[in-house]
Amino acid sequence: MKKIFFRIFSIVIILLALVFILRIYNDHKYKDSNNLKLPKYYKDVNDISLYPIDTDGVDITYVDEGRMQGFRFVPKEKLHKGLVICFGGSDGSPNFDNAKRLAEEGYETFALFMYGMRNQEQTLKRIPLEQFEGVINYINKNVKDNKPISILAASKGSEYALNLASKYHEIDNLVLIAPSSYNFAGLDFKDYGSSWTYKGKELSYIDIKKSSLKSFLKNIIVPAIIKSPISFKDTYNSAIDKDSSSQEKLIPVKDVKANILMIVGEDDLMWDSLAMANKIKEENPKAMIYSYKGAGHIFAGNGIINIKNVRIATGGTAEGNKKAKIQSIKAIDAFLIENHK
Repeated sequence: MKKIFFRIFSIVIILLALVFILRIYNDHKYKDSNNLKLPKYYKDVNDISLYPIDTDGVDITYVDEGRMQGFRFVPKEKLHKGLVICFGGSDGSPNFDNAKRLAEEGYETFALFMYGMRNQEQTLKRIPLEQFEGVINYINKNVKDNKPISILAASKGSEYALNLASKYHEIDNLVLIAPSSYNFAGLDFKDYGSSWTYKGKELSYIDIKKSSLKSFLKNIIVPAIIKSPISFKDTYNSAIDKDSSSQEKLIPVKDVKANILMIVGEDDLMWDSLAMANKIKEENPKAMIYSYKGAGHIFAGNGIINIKNVRIATGGTAEGNKKAKIQSIKAIDAFLIENHK
């Protein structure tokens, strides 16, 4: 009995030592990761005071209209018809940078929050698609030159935008960065459910809790313990594969009338945006895909970001992401210019 106890004790000590060594090794290996110079508002994306609203050539104001929460950018010299509405990703940010860049190019733009603000859901769960009706009403009342309407959205925001376009045909164009073809679960694991609702009902969703245990341990739990980068891609893929009714969880792309441009990194490690972009194109052959080799989920950095002391693999190389960023901006600009003549 003592021998068995000693063996177990020895194994535990060896495993703890191994974990300790691997944590030190990974701290050294990834010490130069996440060298992104993020704007200060990323410290708290819901703190309006952190956003730089003093910009030459553009008037920036905050819109607080019920569930419509976010920034309006009006260029002093508007060069393009209509407007562009921007949404960010799962972090809850309003895609302020893209809205500001496009406003400086002469577009009237909005950078809107999906959740987290006054009169909205406070976490990413059960966000009512109907809150976009407040945006349409505001535009109709306050923007004279309000057609066409384009939405530019990233990651989880792309999932949101594609759902919106399937319900609201006032949307003329979509720019989807790292898109999803499925409705996934929300990210509030204390109050778990669909990311979206419509007319009071949750949209059917892929349950990421039902992903492969092997994938979950390999790509999330073990990396978290030894401080190596976590990858969510295989977890999302296995959740789709294990769902026998996954086809019912697809966003109804056939109901989308808008023109679609999709921007994708071929080395996306957050989720398989390339495969999902191809899935969207199967349903909507006119949709365009611009994919970039050596690029990940976000076109910045070396493919690893740190969030609250956790390393997350977003994919791509520093060179590949930089190149994709430059080329994708050109593709987006060409698409918007063509559709906002």
